[in-house]
Amino acid sequence: MSFKPFIKSLILIVSLPLPIFGYAAGDSSLPIEIDAIATLERESKVRVDDYRFALDSVVTINRTVRIDNEMRLSGELFRTTWEFPKSFEPDQILDRLRNQIVKLGGDLLFECDGRDCGPSNIWANDLFQNPDLVGRDDHQRYLAVQLNDRFLALYAVRHGNRRVYLNVDHIAQDQDSSGWLALLESRGWVKLPDERASTLNQLADFLTSTSMAIHVVAHESGRDVGIAQSKSEQRAARVKTALIDAGVLSRNIESFGLGALAPSVLGADNSAVVVIDAD
Repeated sequence: MSFKPFIKSLILIVSLPLPIFGYAAGDSSLPIEIDAIATLERESKVRVDDYRFALDSVVTINRTVRIDNEMRLSGELFRTTWEFPKSFEPDQILDRLRNQIVKLGGDLLFECDGRDCGPSNIWANDLFQNPDLVGRDDHQRYLAVQLNDRFLALYAVRHGNRRVYLNVDHIAQDQDSSGWLALLESRGWVKLPDERASTLNQLADFLTSTSMAIHVVAHESGRDVGIAQSKSEQRAARVKTALIDAGVLSRNIESFGLGALAPSVLGADNSAVVVIDAD
């Protein structure tokens, strides 16, 4: 090979965009991928029995952190903190991760941006126990996500000195955990993690103990609107029947099928069933 073609090939290789790799450490592998340009600053793994999973902005009242809507989780907490180049913005970092989550069929539970999130020092010191995350209130973003039995709390912030950090809290729920039911109770709706008998029995027990009335709404992808509508109605009816067979009063359940009319609910999934508090 002559010298000039070699130089051209080298320039081409160097000019290629940086790849994105997933981070893995033992059994704490993240279900999302962090940009390879980021530097891992901290990592830890601990058992948590009362993790505060924020689904709202944060505020301090009488020296007590208040979150109007939150979940209390139990399981393994894998925490990683990353530093990004100063050219990155918190919005840019979380937009990329958000897109990944949507493609994976994740449930976006809550997100906030800037001062709407509340003081950065509360997120850093009280929720993530990392003072390095204290940054500008107007340059922060938070995203709360559920992926099956896993929960992700993603927080990106820029310092006054322009340094940019991302914190990822990844909570692997206990197998017998019913965190999604807590979400139904606190938020008023939830996407069923699956339609197995054990899951529907768990939902039935919750409904009979609380006397909650619900709407079961099924979604189905498909180019043929009529077929998707019919399939979703049948799916919702099957869930309703299973819940009645498990002891839920029929008058407390209504089922609906929306077919492919709400694609944002489906994300990357071919189908989904959402349970909504009817009260």
